[in-house]
Amino acid sequence: MPLRSTSSAYLRHAGDLVGNPGQQAAYDSRGHCVVLAGPGSGKTKTLVLKLARILAEDVRAPRGVACITYSQECARELTRRLEALGLRDAPNLFVGTVHGFCLRHILMPYARLAGLAVPYPLSLATTRQTDSAFKQVAERLLGAGQPYKAHDMGKYRRIHLDRHAPDWESDPDLARITEGYEAALRRGGLIDFDDLVIFGNRLVSDHDWVLPAIQARWPVLAVDEYQDLGVPLHRIVERLAFEGGVRLFAVGDADQSVYGFAGADGALLLELAQRDDVEAVQLQLNYRSAGRIIRASELALGEARGYQPHDPRRQAVIEFTERPGGLEDQAAYVVERLIPAALAAKPGRALGDIAILYRAASVGDVFADSLTAAGYDYIRVDNAAPYKKVGLTSWIEDCAAWCAGGWRTGRPQLAGLISRWIGFRSGRPSELESRRMARALTSFLSGHRADEGAAAPFVSAIRRTLVDPLTANDRSLADQREQVRRMSEALAEGGKLEGLDLKSLGGRDGSPTHINLLTLHSAKGCEYDVVIMVGMDMGAMPWRRETEDELRESRRLFYVGLTRARDAVHMLYSGWIPGRYGAQRLGRSPFVEELEERLAAAEE
Repeated sequence: MPLRSTSSAYLRHAGDLVGNPGQQAAYDSRGHCVVLAGPGSGKTKTLVLKLARILAEDVRAPRGVACITYSQECARELTRRLEALGLRDAPNLFVGTVHGFCLRHILMPYARLAGLAVPYPLSLATTRQTDSAFKQVAERLLGAGQPYKAHDMGKYRRIHLDRHAPDWESDPDLARITEGYEAALRRGGLIDFDDLVIFGNRLVSDHDWVLPAIQARWPVLAVDEYQDLGVPLHRIVERLAFEGGVRLFAVGDADQSVYGFAGADGALLLELAQRDDVEAVQLQLNYRSAGRIIRASELALGEARGYQPHDPRRQAVIEFTERPGGLEDQAAYVVERLIPAALAAKPGRALGDIAILYRAASVGDVFADSLTAAGYDYIRVDNAAPYKKVGLTSWIEDCAAWCAGGWRTGRPQLAGLISRWIGFRSGRPSELESRRMARALTSFLSGHRADEGAAAPFVSAIRRTLVDPLTANDRSLADQREQVRRMSEALAEGGKLEGLDLKSLGGRDGSPTHINLLTLHSAKGCEYDVVIMVGMDMGAMPWRRETEDELRESRRLFYVGLTRARDAVHMLYSGWIPGRYGAQRLGRSPFVEELEERLAAAEE
């Protein structure tokens, strides 16, 4: 149940920070603060308690705190932690993605006043619409064999923001494609997700009057996973904090910067931390991993960071295993040997404590087939997942979790589900409208409580009763509506999730009864007892041809995978990858090669 007193709740937990100098310093900071947080260092706990303290001691409603992060799943985890302190219902607290913040609290209130060339009302293109626009423009300009992909254009747009600067023409073809793509969207009265941040940066950078307006509403800005947020957001943050008077509390780890392909740059976090007017705090105590895994992770990174285990007595397993028969051989070994051994190694360990990590979704296909054949349930988070994790799909999953028994334990909390539901409505609903929405949702959820039952009819009902009426005429929710439709298709007869029950739908962000199948990128922010890294072969990790920057990012991605583990890491490789003309025998990943050699030398 929600705690009645936010103050007493955060003060009760704040005592836990006393034995950790880094966490205590971050909690006690009074001005701009950047927290450099290593893996398993308790950064989310530190951030949540800091937010609670600021709301209790430093700001008065209606002024408040905006906490932004890169992904929907990060925002979801923060929301759950805040619910435990009774903070989810606070009207002066925003927790969401950078795109959501730019849309609702920068562009919607101020874009028209600033005369920005965006369509009104703001209408977000769906993934299908953006893909179609890119393909048509690129092929019209460069022909059917044009070499670019949509993410190439996206990265170019996020890095080269000034269309009048010389570097805008650093790749003339991409510049032409970008201009044509943007024109195509505008003709359709649309903007896309990148536009939210690009126009947000333009508004904040070019219009001084907007700074005090934002500061009056949000005097404190918290940013989680700062290393994932690229140049446009960095410029917004610098402008608001150092020229607009907004207090900044940023958390991140440059060693976990793995979205360079999307324009992210971990160096921006370090640049921020080096400013004279910013207090930089380091968190070096690792609560997650056993000491051997921590040492191995630094050896894999190739740089010492000084991280220390919270419990030096814990032991860990790190194994390197060759399975010469390829991915199918690796999958058979995982199913027949590693999973049963992992479950037997620790009393109470469940399937949900085990994760299989890989570089590409095609690798996940092989392991999904093997798990299915062996009768194991799994949760899959990669590009082959049947729908994206967006605000509405995550909310529906949480509603399913509540109906499937979560109502008994308050996990998730009903108040949080109601608050998120009202937050989907464009504009600021009246008190009467908010009460109406709360009653409708409460009535629906109460009427669909069931310990057992299929997910498909539940999703159909929540769409028909609540979601479709809300989103039908709201073009800013078009892409989210599209993902909910894909969720329904996946659950329907013949879909990838046909037969899924309500409890499993509610556990799709982490169920104790399901093996976790994730790409290395998707695993960031997660933790498991046992991590099994598969397909660790040259040509896949890293790719066969990578630039120096890409190679460094691949190393960081390898580091991210390794640091997800609490007790055990298994690395599987075959020494070859499939190619167009047969097996390419390139050997195992050089990261695996280096780590095994360095670990052996360190432990002699």
